[in-house]
Amino acid sequence: MLLNKKEKSYRPALSEIWLQKLRRLIYRSKAYQLTLKKKPHLDIKVLSGASFSQDADAAQKIIKDQFVFSGRVYEKGASPWQASPQNLPWQRYIHSHAWLADLCQQGTAEALIKSRQLVSNWMEQNTLWADPAWRADVVADRLVMWMVFQHHLTQSADETFVKGFYTSFSMQASHLARSFCRGLKGLDLLRALRGKLYLALFVAGFDRGRDKVLLALSEQLDQQILADGGHISRSPSDLLETLAFALEVKAVLDAEKIEVPDGVHRAIDRMAPMVRTLRHADGALALFHGAQEEDKQQIDALLEQTGNQGSALSDARHSGYQRIEAGQTVLIMDVAAPPSLDVQAHGHAAPLSFEFSCGDERVLVNCGAMIGGEASWQDALAATAAHNTLTVDDKNCLHLRAGGGIIPREIEVSSKRFEENGEVLIDARHDAYRETFGLIHERSVYVNKVGTDIRFEDKLVGTGGDHFAISLHLHPDVQASIVNEGQAALLKLPSGTGWHLRVQGGKLDMRDSIFVGSSSQIRQTDQIVIQGPLRGDGCDVKWRLSRIGGL
Repeated sequence: MLLNKKEKSYRPALSEIWLQKLRRLIYRSKAYQLTLKKKPHLDIKVLSGASFSQDADAAQKIIKDQFVFSGRVYEKGASPWQASPQNLPWQRYIHSHAWLADLCQQGTAEALIKSRQLVSNWMEQNTLWADPAWRADVVADRLVMWMVFQHHLTQSADETFVKGFYTSFSMQASHLARSFCRGLKGLDLLRALRGKLYLALFVAGFDRGRDKVLLALSEQLDQQILADGGHISRSPSDLLETLAFALEVKAVLDAEKIEVPDGVHRAIDRMAPMVRTLRHADGALALFHGAQEEDKQQIDALLEQTGNQGSALSDARHSGYQRIEAGQTVLIMDVAAPPSLDVQAHGHAAPLSFEFSCGDERVLVNCGAMIGGEASWQDALAATAAHNTLTVDDKNCLHLRAGGGIIPREIEVSSKRFEENGEVLIDARHDAYRETFGLIHERSVYVNKVGTDIRFEDKLVGTGGDHFAISLHLHPDVQASIVNEGQAALLKLPSGTGWHLRVQGGKLDMRDSIFVGSSSQIRQTDQIVIQGPLRGDGCDVKWRLSRIGGL
């Protein structure tokens, strides 16, 4: 079965590009600012149904002018809004005012004072349209935060702050209400629509078009969530965020006694089993296409909110994943092309990569993802060699775009699944190396019914290339040693469980690696590399993982 043939790059028409440039010029003009409503007093209802977690340590750092984002601390300096302008994830975070949740829920006078100072400073320095501060999705997120915490910010505040707050709110709301959200895709579009919906529900004078916005949001969820419940970005983290988003919208509508559209219900019901599909037994997510492990307790809480008890899927063909669960073994494999740039800016060049865990212990893992930070880190983690798959001549199978994502190119990835008496065999292939080397990578994976015997066969079909390498990245808690003159390895898990790796058709080597399960911590680890020469007739490498000591 052919899976997820790589779509062509999303390229807006030339007329649309010029139209976007014209809009930017208009938005930045003082004349446009005069058209936005300026109300020093607004009637904003309490936004019920939405809740945000709070990090007390992060709040204390913000009070000291230090912002914690994605594992790094950003010093305020003259202004946080100008810090790291090329780091778009950070810029999105700081301008969305997501940090207000930490400060306003701190409940101390100094936290409240700091909140008002930062909001005042932002209003002073961001009166004119700029990207990303005034992009529709960022404006939407910021206004949601202002709606949720308006009483914290305005209660007992001086008149100057209150007037400025509501004047700025009304201008941003006017801009968002008239925004067509052109150019936004995926989660960014959902965020913008959520903001427009909450404006219509909770801010007097902005209720026009409420039903139209709600319909658009419902339709987007229907379109972005695939038939098997995966998100079009193919990122497990994006899927989890979309589930949280849909549950929040449902809670808000329920609190307002507004009928929840069928599209929202359908999306939630489809997503719950797929989240379970992309989890390991330790409760965290697998690391594919920009995903991180995420918080296990949050995942549990979201799944409980869905009320959906659907089991993990074994064959998630629409999303491009295969899952094998046998005994204590869980193996999750990527069997589709990377996502296109218009729906995922941080896809990875790693078709046929996999992760493997035993019980609640991860054994073989992809290296993970870095959100924000230096582009070199993002590029390194998106590389083919940062995943449990095969590389040729140390080159990526697809070209990486500077700063994240894959340069679009049409490739074919296919897979077939066979099951008999509890045993599972997956045959998969991709042609991403055809253009560069004239090679096809074929990978077969077999797991016995109790999960103690895992066998792989990796083939390169064709005549190009000089050498191959199959990377097997170990979780940092796993210890490994090469034995039998490079033909085998022993893996030891923290619980004492052991696995024996044997190889035919290549030689084992141990190299350094890293593991980034979350941006807050980069952990050193090892990788086992199966390597060998290519002499014009491809290769055929068989390797086997056997659990030591039985069940």
